[in-house]
Amino acid sequence: MPRLLIVEDNLVNQEFLRLSLRNWGACLAVGSGEEALREFQAALERAEPYDVIFLDIMLPGMDGLQTLERIRAVEDALNRSASQRAQVIITTSLDDNRMASRAFIHGQAVSYMTKPFRARDIEEEMRKLGLADEPHATC
Repeated sequence: MPRLLIVEDNLVNQEFLRLSLRNWGACLAVGSGEEALREFQAALERAEPYDVIFLDIMLPGMDGLQTLERIRAVEDALNRSASQRAQVIITTSLDDNRMASRAFIHGQAVSYMTKPFRARDIEEEMRKLGLADEPHATC
């Protein structure tokens, strides 16, 4: 069953993502980059890594791009192969090509979703990752 991490400081958006993803894997939602990094590292230590991370760019404290770069540094330090890395989908209300480029080039994000989006947009992203054809569990 895929493990999904939602990193979103807005509680309405967080709940929307949780409800939209409830059939596709086991979810955990956190509200900051610092929390996300702690949870990501703890999950690796438990040998229960996250498969997909929905990561907002605009976060209090450490922003989403900094968080993504630190997640990748953790994976690099553990010599995780490309197939073992979390697939990260950036979510943002900004339409900023510079940020998108940084997310893809430096953070190796697999997708970039501009808010507002709908549940069907999230499902389409899961399909692109090969995860939306078979519902798994409830978040």
